[in-house]
Amino acid sequence: MKKSVIITAILLGITISGCGASGDASNSNAIAKEDVCTLLTTAEVSNLVGEAVNEGKRDTKHTYPNASVCTWTSVSHNMPLLTLTYYLHTSAYALDHYALPGSQIKKLNGTSNEAIAVLGVNKKLSEVIARSGNNAVLLMSLSLESKEGSKNWNNEIKLTDLAAQRAEKKK
Repeated sequence: MKKSVIITAILLGITISGCGASGDASNSNAIAKEDVCTLLTTAEVSNLVGEAVNEGKRDTKHTYPNASVCTWTSVSHNMPLLTLTYYLHTSAYALDHYALPGSQIKKLNGTSNEAIAVLGVNKKLSEVIARSGNNAVLLMSLSLESKEGSKNWNNEIKLTDLAAQRAEKKK
């Protein structure tokens, strides 16, 4: 598991660096970068991943000029279980621009915001990306490998859509 978490973290870093147009979170069409961890509660994340998690912690060690990242870790082993990335100024890009290169993309229906599922190995859910006005929210579960139609698949989509809705209301 550690290897997959490290590889995912590296790929996430590559994906985030340089994404989006120029600007910052002071744009009135976006939430403040500091607010990214308020888009989901600890209880919601714990319910999704099936174990107790620590409070979400915003990544302040890396510079993401047009994004903000929050990570929830396991209480029992302190490994990352879920990351939520809030991208600024994304209206010029299709949502698949924020997916890992070479990923299979599936457009999602039934969400309040435009959303896509990014499929990884064996067509299991890798991440969900949802539009939030001129911005986007990306949820990546580092511990779940949800199959299409499963309870976890549906819950990851619902949680991403909920975070996007909350971001819209907070601005």
